Parts: sequence; C-alpha cells; structure tokens
Amino acid sequence: MKRVLFAAIVLILIAPQGAFSQAGQAGLSFLKNGVGARSVAMGNAGVALGDLGSAMYYNPALLADDERASISIVHNEWIQDISTEYIGISLPANGWSFGVFLGLTSVAGIELRDTPSPEPDGTFDSQNFAGGITASFGLADVLDFGFNLKYIFEKIHVDDASGYAVDLGVSSQPFTDGDLRDLRFGAALSNLGSMSALSSVETTLPLLLRYGAGYAIPVRALKSAVNIEVGGVSLLEESTTHANIGIEFDYVDMVFLRLGYRSGFDDKDISFGAGARYSSLRFDYAFVPHNDSFGNAHTIALSIML
Repeated sequence: MKRVLFAAIVLILIAPQGAFSQAGQAGLSFLKNGVGARSVAMGNAGVALGDLGSAMYYNPALLADDERASISIVHNEWIQDISTEYIGISLPANGWSFGVFLGLTSVAGIELRDTPSPEPDGTFDSQNFAGGITASFGLADVLDFGFNLKYIFEKIHVDDASGYAVDLGVSSQPFTDGDLRDLRFGAALSNLGSMSALSSVETTLPLLLRYGAGYAIPVRALKSAVNIEVGGVSLLEESTTHANIGIEFDYVDMVFLRLGYRSGFDDKDISFGAGARYSSLRFDYAFVPHNDSFGNAHTIALSIML
C-alpha cells in the first residue's frame, strides 16, 4: 500500500499545473494528433510508456528498450471525414534501435467554389504526409536518447508545401531496483524544422514539448498490472498546454482495458480503449467521443512482434 501511495504522489507532483488552451497559430494540425490506439485511448499520453511502432511519434527514445523488432499498422478515423493511415517499423540492433515511420492524413470531400453558390463546383481532398527514420540508444544504464529525422508534405487543392524536421527525445528509468524500479520519465521536443511556402504563405510547424512519467503497479493476485502515465504537451509557439492522463489495466499481458483524459479542449476530454494480445500479435482499439456535432473518433491498430 505504501508503494502505491508513494507512486501516486510522485505522479501527481509532476503533472502539469494550470493547463489551459487558446486558439492556435501554427499550421499542420495533423502533427498534433495522436498515433496508436493504445496511447490515444490513454488520453494521448505516450511520452513515458509508449511502445512498439507508435512510440516514435511520442518519444523516439522509447525504441531503445525494444528487444524485438515490430511492425505497427494504424488506422485513425477522425471527425469531419479526417482519417490517418500510419505504419511504424522498429528494429533493435547491437545496442541501438532503428525505426521507419510513414503517416498520411487526408481530409476528404472538401467543397470547391469559385463564387458563393448553394452548390459546389466540385470537391477535392487535402493530403498531409509525415515520414522518416528513427535512431535511439542508451547513453547510460538509466538514460536513453533518440531522434527522428522526417520529411513533411502537405497539399491543398493545387497548392503544396514541403519541409524537414527533427524530433528529440529522452527517457529515464532511474531506479534499477526497489519499489520505484518501474517508474519511468520521458520528454520529447517535436517538429524542429521549417516548411516551404504554401501558396505564398509560410507554414509554421507546431513545436511541441511533451513530458511525463509512468509507473506500473503490480496486481500480484491476478498476475497483472495497472499502468499509469501522467504528463502534458505544450505548444510552445502558441503558449498552450494540455494535461494528459492515462490508465491501463493489463491482465496477464493478454487483455488490456484503458481510460484517458486530456485537458483544455472544448470538444473532447475523455477516451476509452481495449486491447488483446495473442502470441506475437496485438490488436488495440480506441474511442474518443466529441461534443456537439463533431462526431466520434475511432482508432484501430495491429502490431506484430517479430
């Protein structure tokens, strides 16, 4: 009981305080959305406990702990005809871990009008792509470092823009034994780079700082665990911060139930999800309800451990 209480106090203390939200100024909003059904279900918290192919999105340093290669395929069905297809591949090799990720976000059926009229002249799709490579390694026994190098492309009707960016991440598990050996901290700075102009207007990348801590509480009677992550994400150019809280019940590493919360959004706050693992396969699902007429978001993921 003391162990659980102490862990809860630590997680509460590091949670971002005074989270707030305001209208954003940066473009390429698809880079702010979550990837991976597990993290999305846990309130988009993944900088400390993210795993498999989607971990590269939240914190590239997390790949350093991978002992097996993996492939993760993700489909996100967002609101208002927005969808994302993502694939992440990780490969550990000689003390390093490498990864490749590709993500395509589309907005379908945008109406085209040259003049105000009740009927559109036609429709078109908006395409946003981000893909690249990841490398991570251990700097010390309790500290890992990782980075992404990525190419970004957006196209809206006949206009397009492209650019390059870097993500930097660290992960630390400072206690090698004792009651706190399962406590992990993570931080990542994403989208350091620039884009070319889109129809003569410069596109600003959303500079994100993620931070958080995760802890695994064993439930020995059930041979299971409760995983908790508390953290936040700050949009540095917009002076906006959101808190992310996620809880996962892991039953014998076979069945997973998840609950999440994110602060500072008018249209969403809670999320739910579940997962199942059999042999080298893991299937995950996340559901994010939205307020008003936005609809609901669904994320499914299939991961294969090689």
